[in-house]
Amino acid sequence: MALQATRRARIVLAAALFPGAFAASTEILDPAKFVSEVYNHYAANEHRSTAYVPPADIYTPRLKALFAEDKRRAGGEVGCIEFDFWTNAQDSGLQNVRVASQDVANHPDQKVVIATFVNLREPQEIHFDFQKVGGKWLLDDVHSLKNQPWTLSKLLKCW
Repeated sequence: MALQATRRARIVLAAALFPGAFAASTEILDPAKFVSEVYNHYAANEHRSTAYVPPADIYTPRLKALFAEDKRRAGGEVGCIEFDFWTNAQDSGLQNVRVASQDVANHPDQKVVIATFVNLREPQEIHFDFQKVGGKWLLDDVHSLKNQPWTLSKLLKCW
């Protein structure tokens, strides 16, 4: 009995010291549903003092490496991206969010999710490229098609 109590105490202590170690990884079963949920979180958090931050474990190794390199080069300062790519702005006031998904011809391991919305009176259209890696859907790139078009992977290479 004492051994079980000691083991439980160690697990509780480890969870307190290393909270991320026991966190479940994000599993994206349906990329369109995932993107819709992200925008729902944004809308629910617009009037709070802390902004919503999507999970960090949703990127392909390629995009994850670009984020890491940008962070390393920035050295604690703002990196290549000075705005939130989900909203295409520094602030958000989302309206009329619509999310659709389309398959990529001859590539069953790829999907494009298209989000259209109005943010602070500016119409937006953002395409999210998802790729299946190791049986999991991960975000591989993002493209904005309105006003000043951009591609996330290219922005992350500003250096």
